[in-house]
Amino acid sequence: MLVVWVSVANLGFIEPQNADQQPIASNPTLKLRHMVEPAYPEEAKENGIGGTVVVEVLIDKQGVPQAIHAVRGNPILTTTAFKAVQQWRWKPYRLNRVPVAVEMTIAMNFEP
Repeated sequence: MLVVWVSVANLGFIEPQNADQQPIASNPTLKLRHMVEPAYPEEAKENGIGGTVVVEVLIDKQGVPQAIHAVRGNPILTTTAFKAVQQWRWKPYRLNRVPVAVEMTIAMNFEP
């Protein structure tokens, strides 16, 4: 059985390094437009592997994930989590009515 839960941690605003860059915002209430559930890997099923995968993701101004980084989790499960999150799409986040990139942490729990 696959149980996936997603929690979003507020990472706060990341100030730009120079005046030419846009700030990167964080918002725990981003609206997910499209979500693909991760496929439970056969190897994990056969070996009773489960657990939590935590990834950090940078979502661009259009709501598309651009960078995904594993914080923790079994590599077998992390791979499938990455593949799923790459397909997710969010409603663009706006800061003062201007679309900005957002950083968030996503946790997925896989139960065998």
